[in-house]
Amino acid sequence: MVGVALPGVNPQLTPLIHKIVGDPARVARRAAALARIGGRGTAVTRLGLSDEERRAHALVGDWLRRLGATVGRDEAANVVGRFGGMGASVVIGSHLDSVTEGGRYDGALGVVVAVEAMDALARARVRLRKPVEVVGWTDEEGVRFGIGLFGSAAAFGRLPPRAAGRADRDGISIREALRAMGLSGDPRKARIRSGTVRAYIEPHIEQGPRLADARIPLAVVSSIVGILHGRVTVRGRQDHAGTTPMGQRADAFAGAAEMALALERGAAARAGAVGTVGEIAARPGAKNVVPGECTFSIDVRAPAQRTLDAVVRDLRSSVARIAKRRGLEASIDVLNAVPVAPMDRRLRALLRRSCAAAGVDAPDLISGAGHDAENAQLAGVPTGMIFIRSRGGSHSPREDADPRDAARAATALAYAIRELCA
Repeated sequence: MVGVALPGVNPQLTPLIHKIVGDPARVARRAAALARIGGRGTAVTRLGLSDEERRAHALVGDWLRRLGATVGRDEAANVVGRFGGMGASVVIGSHLDSVTEGGRYDGALGVVVAVEAMDALARARVRLRKPVEVVGWTDEEGVRFGIGLFGSAAAFGRLPPRAAGRADRDGISIREALRAMGLSGDPRKARIRSGTVRAYIEPHIEQGPRLADARIPLAVVSSIVGILHGRVTVRGRQDHAGTTPMGQRADAFAGAAEMALALERGAAARAGAVGTVGEIAARPGAKNVVPGECTFSIDVRAPAQRTLDAVVRDLRSSVARIAKRRGLEASIDVLNAVPVAPMDRRLRALLRRSCAAAGVDAPDLISGAGHDAENAQLAGVPTGMIFIRSRGGSHSPREDADPRDAARAATALAYAIRELCA
């Protein structure tokens, strides 16, 4: 693919990639193979700690073994392929789970790019003097158990309290799901020993329109927004829908709806903040019964920690005020909170040089989505990210990415690995 003209690619830089180059055809084949696991049309459902995710991990493990890696699985079910011997490693990778009816590229393409980078280095006969580990993280999305970035949180010692006891809608806990895979059931045992990781680099699709609008294939992430995931429980009084006057109701759903709108207003009032209610359930769930209980999820994000804290503070005040006025009881359970994570400055500079070696003048971008890279950076590991241009939005079957862009990301990643490890 040397010399292929792509929007945003500097033709004066492309001759630099003649030795190490990612292959779009290999990227496309591997991405398609992963998409078939849990795939239906262009949609993929591959939830964390599910059989589909386990099969995706096994497929990636097979690819890595063929490239010469020693492959294993830790106690949080993360798949890890190690190249090289003893010593602190450079870790590269992303996650392999998806949201329900999500796209084919979120997370998965980052793992494919990491595998392709190691393939490109091997084909170029680059000798690495320091070890590299390719990882496929478990349950980044947190759809099933409510804990986002689960696998990397376990690895970097950032799991929320009593994480193993968190249960899905069927009452199956994380502990039970891990034991069903033949593991101990204690994800804390996946924690990486201090000093054993030199750096972490994550390739990932952008999941937004900025690179596509600018016609640029790659970017370097400057920082990742802070994120809070929680669950609000509202308790009222279950009553007959036909015989209970409107003025005498303690309707848990109506109160929850007003609280959700309060979150929307609070986030909209602060620059850069977003607030989302993506899940809601009313009990007992019958059309002729006033709901006695309602639970809903909250997802709050902001590029500045003070902004995130302000949105959450306002939500708590609104929930308390609405509950009191409506005669309800309400509580907020914080499932996971990840602060704003600036990426390592030296790695950002390295990744800009590496993207230039792949022929791309890569800009800096702030990530509005959460990533496993947050846990690495916040644990004190120098961390960087490469964004790959994507289209069609994300967390949707419309999600799309060009394998040529992904191949250039693999080339850039390979150059970064060579500089760090060779």
